[in-house]
Amino acid sequence: MLWKKMLSVIFGLIILTLPLTFTPVNAADTTIVILVSNNEADCALANYIANLTVNVVVVKTPWGVYNPNITAEIISYAPEEVIIIGGPVAVPEEYVEDLQSLGISVERWWGENRYETDLAVIKNATVKFQLQLQNRVILVAGTDLAGLEKALQLAIQEKAIIILVNQTTNITGIMERLKIRTGNFIIVGTPIMNQTMLRIQEQLKKCNCIKIQVNMTAERALEAIQTAEEKISAAKELYENATNPAIENLLKIAEKQLEDAKDAYNTGKYGLAYGLAIAAKSKAEMAIKLAGEDIRKMIRNNTKMRLEREIIRVEAQIRVMERLGVNVTGVLQLIEAIKAAIRNGDYDTAQELMIKLREELMACYINGKEIIKKKIHMPVGKKGRP
Repeated sequence: MLWKKMLSVIFGLIILTLPLTFTPVNAADTTIVILVSNNEADCALANYIANLTVNVVVVKTPWGVYNPNITAEIISYAPEEVIIIGGPVAVPEEYVEDLQSLGISVERWWGENRYETDLAVIKNATVKFQLQLQNRVILVAGTDLAGLEKALQLAIQEKAIIILVNQTTNITGIMERLKIRTGNFIIVGTPIMNQTMLRIQEQLKKCNCIKIQVNMTAERALEAIQTAEEKISAAKELYENATNPAIENLLKIAEKQLEDAKDAYNTGKYGLAYGLAIAAKSKAEMAIKLAGEDIRKMIRNNTKMRLEREIIRVEAQIRVMERLGVNVTGVLQLIEAIKAAIRNGDYDTAQELMIKLREELMACYINGKEIIKKKIHMPVGKKGRP
């Protein structure tokens, strides 16, 4: 049936188990979780904060795709608070619903695009974490995968501020908004972003600027191609259950750009391959956005599908709590009752029981937090690459 296939596709994009490679960490070190999509710009910001602070763990979710096991992973850290970096397109609102239904405080730092999100994160992070940043700013194109990786490394070393830019960025205006007074800038770029970074450099003629060029290698081009492939694959799976005709056109363009990127890579034109791969990734992300909107609309309009999705979401949370020693007997009984009501077509009863289930699940989490904290583990590579 369509609804079963749709749920399978939505949640089939991820593995329904948590990572198995862990290193113990004290509970006191995991009071805040930063939830971020695997978007390269937002990831860089999240990893930057994690490397300059304590009590922070970064959890990543596929861009634009809700994954119930990400909520389960967050639960395994028993956080007092979750900070989301990125808007509801990048990190779907279902995460907020999950976490708040468990009594976990959620705060979202975001803007209309990655550039505005960057500014929101800088403002909020400097206050919340009392970051003592040095008098230096690192400028990097917001879509430059290799440039962002280098910018993150430098920002951590220098305790500098990362500002994402594009060809329309007004550096003076940003500095005024952030109330930053400095003439020390590091401009990080790759050959494909030369025009953008030259435009930025023209605004800083009277400043002390250091320009760092990241060479385009076969490895970096291949990484960009692989990232584009992953995005396109996710978009195609979601598109199977979407109806917006614009998605098909976006996918055709993305696949052609990816094909051209591979051709360029095979002939040693790594800069061209890198640029085409980034363009393909961008088209695929737009397709994911549109497909996600379609699927959410279908689920909202189908009671049975909505209930089935809720069960999948809750079961992911139950599994991790049970594994960590929390008593979830009452919740399991309610789950079975809801499933029976759905089988019988008694959706009104199922929805009433779902309300009780959420209340019971919150009680399980709150009462079991101390048990979870004793078993908290941190994934290896917390302070990894963007």
